[in-house]
Amino acid sequence: MAPGRQLSLWAAAVAMVAAAAGCHQRFYVPLPSDAAVDAGGNDGGLVPLTLDIAVTGCATFDEATVACSGVAPLTVTFSPVGSPVLTSFLWSFGDGSPTSSDLAPTHTYTLPGSYDVKVTGNGTMGTTVSQLMQTRRSLIIVQSVSTGAACDVDGQCGDGLRCLCQPGSGCGAAFLRGFCSTGCQTGFCGAGAACADYPPGTTPDAGATADASGSVTAPICLASCQTDADCSIGFVCESFPAGGSTTGGWARGCLPLGAARDLGSSCRDADGALDDSRCSTDVCADLGQLGICSGACDATRACPEGTACAALGGGRQLCLSTCSPTQPCSGDPGLSCRRADADGGTDAGAGAAFGIIGGDTGASYCAPI
Repeated sequence: MAPGRQLSLWAAAVAMVAAAAGCHQRFYVPLPSDAAVDAGGNDGGLVPLTLDIAVTGCATFDEATVACSGVAPLTVTFSPVGSPVLTSFLWSFGDGSPTSSDLAPTHTYTLPGSYDVKVTGNGTMGTTVSQLMQTRRSLIIVQSVSTGAACDVDGQCGDGLRCLCQPGSGCGAAFLRGFCSTGCQTGFCGAGAACADYPPGTTPDAGATADASGSVTAPICLASCQTDADCSIGFVCESFPAGGSTTGGWARGCLPLGAARDLGSSCRDADGALDDSRCSTDVCADLGQLGICSGACDATRACPEGTACAALGGGRQLCLSTCSPTQPCSGDPGLSCRRADADGGTDAGAGAAFGIIGGDTGASYCAPI
């Protein structure tokens, strides 16, 4: 076969492998050629063999070091790139798992670490058996999970963190996976994290502990946030009483959707009883028909951003959420979007009077009718 024809076949095979993967992210570095050898060790004038490893699914890829990285668990897909004479492959993933003979195996790296990946290609050309092996050192870099992010086992979490609230731990059905966290009795969690008094019903100085099943008591560190966009997929940003040595303040942290209800949400249970445990704020206030997740406040104890401290009569002072025509109240028929006067009157003159102690007196709030 003419050399030009041989090179054309090789190029076509490389293109075919790349197209078969169907993924936009593909990385490989050409290697020096190794000559194919037959069973007797003779090259027989055969065309040079090449073999390398392509990988997809990386969160990031460093072309300078040829390293695919991502947070645990990291699932990637490998495929061979090289000479078309190599038609069968054996993969070793470097993490102690069984080898694979799939053409393009998908593999999940569960724990943080650096992993070598090896592929051995085999093929025949006439009566000649060809074989070539390629090893990419530290091709896969699996990073540990940070505070508040999802996890499956303790080993995925960074130093000093545990995988809390795993399924079946008693934290609730919303926890399809656990999250990496630790206690914050001093109120300090480090950059990108917030100390929150969660789960509800615990005291700020109780300390974060985990029983044999992984259920926890507060205060614990959560990924800090301001809006849902700051949280990972499947997590939402909610308000919590600040935990640890911090008193009278609030923290914003990420929790799985459905794990707790944010300030302003309805909170009565199916029997109509007020249920503090439904609220991230630890207070289900008797407001409206369905109850409101809220929190006590006064002139010195501020409410979270987007809320205000309201005097509601009978000595009650609670945090109320702001509202607008585009951001109405939660659907509680006992609430309406109203503005309070500084003297405690209402703009419409209907319903129970309320005044704003701390917050924007010109804004509208979800208040009892």
